Amino acid sequence: MSIASGYKKFKKYILTSSGFQLVSHWTKANTLEFDDGKTAQDKLGAIDGISSSRESNSDKIAASTALVSELNSDLGGLSFYEDNTGKYVVGADSVPKKLGKVPFMVTGLNFYVQRDFNDSHGGAIGSSNSLYFSFDIAEYETMSVGTVVTTQTNTYDTSNVFYKVDDGVWVKLTSNLVLDISSNSLVTIRPAPTSYGNMNSTGSGSVKISSIIFS
Repeated sequence: MSIASGYKKFKKYILTSSGFQLVSHWTKANTLEFDDGKTAQDKLGAIDGISSSRESNSDKIAASTALVSELNSDLGGLSFYEDNTGKYVVGADSVPKKLGKVPFMVTGLNFYVQRDFNDSHGGAIGSSNSLYFSFDIAEYETMSVGTVVTTQTNTYDTSNVFYKVDDGVWVKLTSNLVLDISSNSLVTIRPAPTSYGNMNSTGSGSVKISSIIFS
C-alpha cells in the first residue's frame, strides 16, 4: 500500500530478559525527559494550551508571545519606583509621572499655643494697622491657627478662611483676622481691614489649634 493511499498498521517488539515487550512509537509527558532530568510532565504538565486572548482568565492557559508583546506596547514599560526623595512615582517609557498627593484634614483639635505680647492701638483700626500678635511656626509641627484670644475687647466674626503659610501647609482662622507671613516661618495675625475699634493688648494671648491640613 502506498503512502498516498494510507499506511499499514504494524507493531514492534523487543526481546528482553522477561520476553518480548511491545514498543510504543508515541511518547508520553511522563516518559519524555529533558537534559536537566525533568520530564515534560514536570515542566509543562500544568499548561492546557497557549492563547493570545485578553479575555481568558484561566490559570492553566499560557500567554503567547504575541499577547505579551501587545500588552508591553500598550503599557509602555509601566513601572513604579521610589525616587531619591522617598516618594513613589509611576513611569511609562522614559517619562515618569508623579502619583500626586491627596490632601486631608484633621479637625476637632482643641489646644492652645501661648504667647506674650505688648501692643497697643487707639482709635479706628484699618488696613494699615501695626502688627499685633506674632509667633514662629518653626517651633511647632505643621498646624492650623484657630481663634485668637487676647485682652482686647473686640470680637471678630467667624470667617472660615484658609491661608497658605508654606508649600503644603494651610492655616484656618476661625475669627475674622488676617495672617501676614513676613518670613518663611514668622506668622503675624492682625485684625482684618473691615474690623475697627480700640485695641490695647498688653499681656498674653493664645492661638487655638483647631485643624490641620496636609496637602
